[in-house]
Amino acid sequence: MPAFAYQALAADGSVKAGSIEAMDRSDALRQLARRGLQARSIQSASAAKPDKKAQASAAAAAKSEQGPLIISKADVIRFTEDMGDLLASGLQVEQALQAMENRSASKLGILATQVRDLVRNGVPLSAALRQSSSSFDELYCNMVAAGENSGALDDIMDRQARHLRLMEAVQAKVTGALIYPAFLFSAGAALAVIMVTYLLPKLASLLTGTGKEPPFMIKFSLALSDFLRGYWWAVLIFIALLVMTLVMVHKKPAFQSWWHRLMIVIPAIRDVTRARFELQFFETLGSLLRGGVPLLPALELVRRAVVNMHLKAALTQAEALVQEGASLSHAMKKTKALDSQAIDVIRIGEDTGHLAEVLGKAAARMDTQLTRVIERVTALIQPCLLLIMAALVGGLVYTMVNIVFSTLNQLNHH
Repeated sequence: MPAFAYQALAADGSVKAGSIEAMDRSDALRQLARRGLQARSIQSASAAKPDKKAQASAAAAAKSEQGPLIISKADVIRFTEDMGDLLASGLQVEQALQAMENRSASKLGILATQVRDLVRNGVPLSAALRQSSSSFDELYCNMVAAGENSGALDDIMDRQARHLRLMEAVQAKVTGALIYPAFLFSAGAALAVIMVTYLLPKLASLLTGTGKEPPFMIKFSLALSDFLRGYWWAVLIFIALLVMTLVMVHKKPAFQSWWHRLMIVIPAIRDVTRARFELQFFETLGSLLRGGVPLLPALELVRRAVVNMHLKAALTQAEALVQEGASLSHAMKKTKALDSQAIDVIRIGEDTGHLAEVLGKAAARMDTQLTRVIERVTALIQPCLLLIMAALVGGLVYTMVNIVFSTLNQLNHH
């Protein structure tokens, strides 16, 4: 019986290496899965060293010719959907990659070629994707590895495609909710600049002809108008320097911690951040558990995917509690990472023994809930911005009308 050298990920996150006797590579994968190991690479022991050298040289040649391959999120989704469809139709992984290689002349064709070369040399698809492109993150590759171990790679790819589509839709909802408020603010600011730099000087000429001392508000507005018209270049330089400073400061851990704290403290923004985090947590953890990933490695992958530093820290504490033997619901309640309703959902899943299915169904409901939260927050932000713009533009209009009346009064007194 031939021997296969392997590297695999254990349930505690450690990497195991060794050899196993099996009829073929698929049999070796099944034996590792029964041991609770997720294969990272597996190949014939007799050809392991030559294969590694050939793989290293091929990877080095590809990188020297093409550089690191980076594809967009849309291409990642398309690759996942196409692979899922081809595998579901009965093709093997290498055959599916060859079909994608022939079908696409874009970066996906180059990606399929690189991944197929690695798979042909005995590298699992999950490891081949990780080596071929940085666009496939740790979460994605671990989901593919779980599919390889369980023998249901086509289902995993289909589930992963739905997950990516859902996360893309969530991002689009949040971005779309900010477009109209940003338009209102930009339009109001542009109108204010036009009124200060063009309309006020025109009206001020009426007042200067009388020779009378103008009121303070009018003097201040005219001085601001003169400054903007005379030193507009300095204002642009200041804005550019301010933007550059904010970009540099944004990378500092202290600023990121402060900013992430605001995202979970400000009332309206807090609701969107919490709803988005809960949806991401339920959907990602449910997909990983359904794919056969153990709870602790799944929690670690979910934590890595979270952006907010404070929520990430709460998940780190929850992960430590689960590792010590606490239930997931108890850990989430103690760290206050989720609200009480979300914790009740997790508790129900644990009590029934169907945590993955319960999380998946809850994520579908949370998508609708997130939409409602975004609509409510948007409906609240818009009138607030309108009030601010009305106060700004109204103050400028009042100043101009005051100029006209002051001019008319002074002309009447002549």
